[in-house]
Amino acid sequence: MMGTSRRKGFTLIEILIAIAIFSMIGLASSQVLSSVLRSNEASIKASQRITTMQRAYQIMQRDFMQMVARGNRVGGEEPNKTFLVAGERVIDSEDDGIVFSRLGWRNPAQLFPRGNVQAMGYRLRENKLERLYYLYPDPALGEEPQVSVILDDVEGLKFQYYDNNKWLKKWDKQALPQGVKVIFTTERFGQVQWQFLVTGGHDV
Repeated sequence: MMGTSRRKGFTLIEILIAIAIFSMIGLASSQVLSSVLRSNEASIKASQRITTMQRAYQIMQRDFMQMVARGNRVGGEEPNKTFLVAGERVIDSEDDGIVFSRLGWRNPAQLFPRGNVQAMGYRLRENKLERLYYLYPDPALGEEPQVSVILDDVEGLKFQYYDNNKWLKKWDKQALPQGVKVIFTTERFGQVQWQFLVTGGHDV
């Protein structure tokens, strides 16, 4: 007589242990996935911050390189004898501000009633580095500038000016400096110093 085989199933304890193991694996996988997502999000934000910094640098580099020796009106006053107006509270900055004229403002086919000279400046307002420009090189009294924010979370803004192999904290000469240094601080990058060549600058 042939014997019959009996198939033994899982006990309750074995099933509970298996469930516990799979639960732990699922929890670990979930934690790993969350960590990867957080890391990816942080990487994206860091990349965006770097891109924003690079864009701000390129904008300022373009502006300072095309600085032109031309008197500036500030607040509708008579043109200043210096080609660059800078210092504390200039254009209502909460720290240093700067105003100058630059070439290279595109006017294709002369479609707009203006030339290619642009009056513009930079200032710090509410922890934002702002770029200002006027529609005309000699803005009238009360004319409001166009304002764009190029950097957020900025603490402090200072300008220095290169001339005769040294950096100066003030500029009151009737000429353009050879270079401009922009100094500011951000929470993420700490103190940042950018140096820009002024192509129209020369020794005085």
